[in-house]
Amino acid sequence: PTHRGHGQGLAFGADPNKFLAEIIGQETGLCKGRVGSMHFFDKENNNLGAQGILGAQFPIALGEGKAIKNKKTDSCVLCFFGDGTSNQGTFYESLNIASLWGLPIFYVCINNLYGMGTHYDDTSKVSVGEKAESFGLKVKVVDGNDIEEVYKNSVELISHVKKNSEPALIECKTYRWMGHSAFDNRPYSPKEEVKKWKEQDPIKRYKAKLLKDGISKDEIKKREDAVEKVMAEAADFALKSDYPEFDDSLIQ
Repeated sequence: PTHRGHGQGLAFGADPNKFLAEIIGQETGLCKGRVGSMHFFDKENNNLGAQGILGAQFPIALGEGKAIKNKKTDSCVLCFFGDGTSNQGTFYESLNIASLWGLPIFYVCINNLYGMGTHYDDTSKVSVGEKAESFGLKVKVVDGNDIEEVYKNSVELISHVKKNSEPALIECKTYRWMGHSAFDNRPYSPKEEVKKWKEQDPIKRYKAKLLKDGISKDEIKKREDAVEKVMAEAADFALKSDYPEFDDSLIQ
């Protein structure tokens, strides 16, 4: 996952109770409260761990891809990253080796247009997808706010990666409405741009599609309530959990 991979961790099956407990440093957390928000891993669900260093996921993905190829297992690595991280040297090195060695890695780029406060177009003359194509990867560029388009193309590419034992990449075009941090009020993005992207809210768009497809408002509300219940219970679990006890053997 990325260093902001909470959604990725949950999508891969992480226990929300343990996840929130980890974020606030409780003993009941995914990693017993020792690593917090940005460095979580989840062995039970094959999550190799988030990294606080931009681009660190690329060499890790290479190692796991090589292990999968050596063991000849029917699986592949999913390596998530953002548009800004595609300018790291480890990205190019990873694509080169993955392509050269034929490693089963599926690269997932979450392109939200901005790295910190800098627009992607001010950092690179070519798109992320074009970078990957230059190394011979099969690439799909999709509307990252359309969940069905992302899913359909991901299934196709993952099948390609497994069948051919070679890397592929999906570039999901999306947007970050809010600032990069609590101290970022986004003075760098035009108001019209933010407004345009808010109109493409993926949740609102999908709810509208479900209604059009005949799913009732009551059914949608039931699903939303179920999610709210899960998260409320997770918050309660985390807050009632204990902090780790100090163990001086860990620092000796």
